[in-house]
Amino acid sequence: MKLRWLLLVVGLSLSSAVFAQSSVQLFGILDSGITYVSNQNGKSNVFYQSGTMVPTIVGLRGTEDLGGGLRAIFKLVDNFNDGTGAMVNGLLFGKEAWVGLQDQKYGTLTLGNQFDYMFRYMTIDRWGYMLKYNPVYYTQQGPFSKLGLPGGAFDFDRTAGSITTNNSVSYESPIFHGFGFGAMYGLGGQAGSTTQDSTQSFGLRYSNALVTLDAAYTYTRFPGINNGNNGIRNWGIGGRVNIYNAAIDAMFTNTENTYNGGRVYVYEIGGYYSLTGVDEVTLEYQYDQGNAVLSDNKAQQVNLTYAHDLSKRTLVYVTLAHQWAGGDGQALATIIGSTASSSNGNQTLARVGLTVRF
Repeated sequence: MKLRWLLLVVGLSLSSAVFAQSSVQLFGILDSGITYVSNQNGKSNVFYQSGTMVPTIVGLRGTEDLGGGLRAIFKLVDNFNDGTGAMVNGLLFGKEAWVGLQDQKYGTLTLGNQFDYMFRYMTIDRWGYMLKYNPVYYTQQGPFSKLGLPGGAFDFDRTAGSITTNNSVSYESPIFHGFGFGAMYGLGGQAGSTTQDSTQSFGLRYSNALVTLDAAYTYTRFPGINNGNNGIRNWGIGGRVNIYNAAIDAMFTNTENTYNGGRVYVYEIGGYYSLTGVDEVTLEYQYDQGNAVLSDNKAQQVNLTYAHDLSKRTLVYVTLAHQWAGGDGQALATIIGSTASSSNGNQTLARVGLTVRF
């Protein structure tokens, strides 16, 4: 832990000398709060929780002007628990670690560990400024363990930003009359096969002052699914409409295990309303439906957040979420971020938190 921070400090102190025409920025987010869950394996719980409105992170990002509109760029992000100081996934820069080139006319090429377009377009671009007030609880989990996703059904449609793609190459176009697109390929690195353990991702977006529209596709072949020859295929469409001091957003995603045929459909609609210049409310409803392979399990969830901005960088908030689950098989309610499934088909979550950006 001490070595990690020493490297960051040394890197910052040398940056001005090494990069004559560049900038390097230390940035981060701290999100802390107390969470109540009505049922975790049959018992209620109140606990300290880090990184739910947004991940608790610290990172470095920088640019170097190469002339003629071309820049070298990089980003390194560590996701950690501010309650204990521990790295979330045990990796120094496990959240993001990439380097690339950006050109005003020709777009951006990046290489490293980075997000695919299900998260970049279906969440970051679709929610836009609303992302600041939509916690991870708004994204998807539920009674879909038979989907076969490694690690369970956590973030099965990749919209929560919990999954990044290692060893990937990504290209994103410049915006032209509101339109843009992106493509990414994650190399599996398996001798004799260019597709085993690989990831493909594509995205398409359009935006203007009133409307944002997004579509995305990601197919990841996981080592644990038919030895990396099959995997989880995600695609989705969605968008946002801005109306004065309010917005309405909607999304549909389709998640499929290409080996066992398990599939989940997600239908989501939500909204944002600015009560005052510093008080905001977001409300969201989702319906998740599994197919026969998943025992026709389903879940409905309602989420509500009230946030108060203390400054441009600091806010306090209250979030409420409730999920109902049912189906032909064992359907245990599981709100993403609740840390454990309910012992039945209902789960309620409440949280009071503080977010600080720097």
